[in-house]
Amino acid sequence: MSGQGRLEERAAPEEAGMAGNLNQRQAAILEAVRANGAASVSELAGQFSVTTQTIRRDLRVLEKRNLLVKGFGGAFAAPGVARYTFSERHATEAEIKRQLMGALRPFLFSGATIFVGLGTTFHALHSVIAELPGVLIATPNLEVVYSCALNTDATVYVYGGYVRNKDTSILTLGAANQQKFKFDVALIGASAIDRDGSVLEFDPMEVALTREILPQARQVILVAHEGKFDRRAPHIVTHLDQVDVLITNGSPAAHFDDPGVLKGLRLVTV
Repeated sequence: MSGQGRLEERAAPEEAGMAGNLNQRQAAILEAVRANGAASVSELAGQFSVTTQTIRRDLRVLEKRNLLVKGFGGAFAAPGVARYTFSERHATEAEIKRQLMGALRPFLFSGATIFVGLGTTFHALHSVIAELPGVLIATPNLEVVYSCALNTDATVYVYGGYVRNKDTSILTLGAANQQKFKFDVALIGASAIDRDGSVLEFDPMEVALTREILPQARQVILVAHEGKFDRRAPHIVTHLDQVDVLITNGSPAAHFDDPGVLKGLRLVTV
């Protein structure tokens, strides 16, 4: 069976349960967009050997069912839909993530005000925060909220909004109603890091909050395991030239067209 056939076989049952029946091509288009975070109309037309008009009609069907978002000349994974489920992401590189959290110790201190972004990378952060009295944590990450509230004496502020389906992330709304902080440290993750140094995410609602936070932080720390390099996602959060510290594993320089993008930041590898 062809790769396209296998893709259709996987996607169709899933989408039938979520949003009624899709034809095989529409189910495969949805899977292709979610796999990369975005896809152009011309790419999809070539992949499925149909006209661009046919692809646009399929995208309209998928958008009406809130399964993706149409853009100019392409489509993006729908906001509010996790690219991978919480369980899938939580189990990925669990030991590496614990090591990455341990590498944060020199950068955090008692009494600090800390923003913590989304992602399962930060779920072991409480083990570091527990050693630091008087910390304030502000986050939309429900696992961080839960673990820090139960296992540390930190004050925890939650950015309110929608809880993302099958996930532990809150998609925040109403920025005017949010508490304003000056952060000593902003801890952010990434769905992907491009070869030009762009830090990327799949969900535009997640991007909007992080972009608002970064200018209010004295120090920005990006924590990302090496599997995030060379991946693709549609939305730019920031660029490495706006990051103060990169904590990762492996040798990140090989993942950039110009290794000079790392020169302006402190690199910590575990």
